Amino acid sequence: MNKDNILWIFIHPIRTGGVTLIEFIKKNTPKEEVFLASEARYNFKDFQKFNPQKTKFALGHATYYGMHKLALNKEARYFTFLRDPAERVVSYYNAKMEETKKRIPFEVWYRNQIKDDLVNFLDLKYKGSESSRIHTPPNFMPIVRKLNYKNFYLLQNLISKFYKKNKKSDLRKLENAKKLLDACWFIRILDHDEDKDFNLLIKAMGFKNQKWEKKTGLTKNVLKVTPELREKIYKENPLDYELYQYAIRLKNLKRK
Repeated sequence: MNKDNILWIFIHPIRTGGVTLIEFIKKNTPKEEVFLASEARYNFKDFQKFNPQKTKFALGHATYYGMHKLALNKEARYFTFLRDPAERVVSYYNAKMEETKKRIPFEVWYRNQIKDDLVNFLDLKYKGSESSRIHTPPNFMPIVRKLNYKNFYLLQNLISKFYKKNKKSDLRKLENAKKLLDACWFIRILDHDEDKDFNLLIKAMGFKNQKWEKKTGLTKNVLKVTPELREKIYKENPLDYELYQYAIRLKNLKRK
C-alpha cells in the first residue's frame, strides 16, 4: 500500500494524549496535507474545500466517522486514543482548573458533568457529528461556531438537561461506540505500552524520524486519583468503564 494514498482520520476524545501526536504530525508534515478540525476554536473548515484528495491527516476533536466518503480515492484509516475513565475525568478537571483563577472543588465540578461522556462522544462520531458533547443539527452549526468557549458549553449543558436518559438509548450508544472502535485501524490506550504503541503508529504513518516530544501536561492544581475516587467514577460511568475494557481486548487483537 502506498502510504501517500492513505487518509489517517483521528477520532480524538479529550484528555487522551492526542495533542502529542497532533503536534508531531504538524511539525513533520506539509501544512496542505494536514486538515485540522477544531471544534473548540469554531474554525471548522469545509473538508471538501480543503481538498481531501491531497490530505493525509484529519486531526482534531471535530473529526467524525464518514469523512472518508469525501475522499473516495483514498484508503481511510480511522484511529483513536483512549484512557482509563477515572484518569481521564480527573485529568479533564485538572485541565479546567488550570484555565481558571478560582479553583472549584472536584465534587462541585463533577456533579455538572455529563456521565458516560466517552460513550456519548464516540456515539456522536459514529453518527457523523462534528460536535463532541451532544448532537447539534447541521443547520445550527454555523451559529454554534460563533459562540465563545464558555457560552458554547453552557448551551451544550442546558440542552443536555432536557435529554431524558433511558436504558435502551444508552445501550444503543454503547453499541455504536463499540462499532466505531471496531472500524478503527488502530487503538492506543494511554498508560498501556503507550510509547511502543506511539512508535508503531507513527512508523505505520511513514515517519522515518520517530523522535517525539511527550507533553508534560499540567503544572498546578493537580488532583490525584485515589482508589475511592476511581471506584466512584467507575460506578457512575458504567458504560465508559465497559467500553474501556472492550477497547483493551480489541486493541490487543488489532495489534496482532
